[in-house]
Amino acid sequence: MDPVVVIKTLWHHKLVVLPVLLLTALAAVYVYSFAPRSYEAKTTYAIVNPKIPTAAELEKNPALGLLNSDNPYLRSADSSLIAQVIGTRLNDDTTGDALLRAGLSTDFTVERPPASFLIEISATSDSREKAVATVNALGSRMEEDLHSIQSANGADERFLYTSLMIAAPDNATEQFSSRLRSLIVVLVAGVVLTFGAVSIARGVENSRARARAEAPTEERQKKSRRRRADPDPEERAEHDEESKPLTLTALDKLTVQDVLEPTGSDDDAFLQNGPLHEALRSGGRTTSPIGAASPIKETSV
Repeated sequence: MDPVVVIKTLWHHKLVVLPVLLLTALAAVYVYSFAPRSYEAKTTYAIVNPKIPTAAELEKNPALGLLNSDNPYLRSADSSLIAQVIGTRLNDDTTGDALLRAGLSTDFTVERPPASFLIEISATSDSREKAVATVNALGSRMEEDLHSIQSANGADERFLYTSLMIAAPDNATEQFSSRLRSLIVVLVAGVVLTFGAVSIARGVENSRARARAEAPTEERQKKSRRRRADPDPEERAEHDEESKPLTLTALDKLTVQDVLEPTGSDDDAFLQNGPLHEALRSGGRTTSPIGAASPIKETSV
């Protein structure tokens, strides 16, 4: 599509485009300035291996050998298994339900870098305080789970993995990406609404142009149908006068004498329009070949 044509079309329908653009701009300013914010708090924990007594320590302090060392995770060949289990438990649905009951945010993530003893916890909320509180609650739940899964067989504290906080969630930072996403959504909606309004305006304009083009023809057809259905009284009178047959009701019975010597005014039509008009004008009597006047016998026509 030619950009020049698009610009010309938008300018042609500026009465529709300008209000939509103004509304979009106001919505964008509101979303960027006054829309709800998004804050994220993070913390990182490290899983620390237990300090298992050495042979020298056991020889020096035989009481250490009497402690319960039945920690199932110490028997695993993968030392990072404990971190994987903790991450899985924190991502369980029960964690989200517990946060919801506590009035905290349920928008959180728990990640573990590959082949490491680190657990990264982050939470997002519409307020800084709630985001920090959510991360602290997740950290406390992680420590409880870490202790419970290892002491299932009654292992002594000396043989349990412990957690160490590396980065404390002192403050939550605002996520400008969420604000930008909302702004982009508003702008895209404004563009779509603008082109939709222009399309509707063009459709209305084309419909009106077709209506104006068809109006003269339809008006002529309506006038013609109106004349046929209800002609003008003067035209109808002229038409009836032209189509009225010539009737000579007063001349139903005529005699030859009446034809030769008309006296009444009713005979004028016959004299002027009858088939014997020319013959009657030549005279009422004829002569015979011998020059004598021939009497006309009165008969009925």
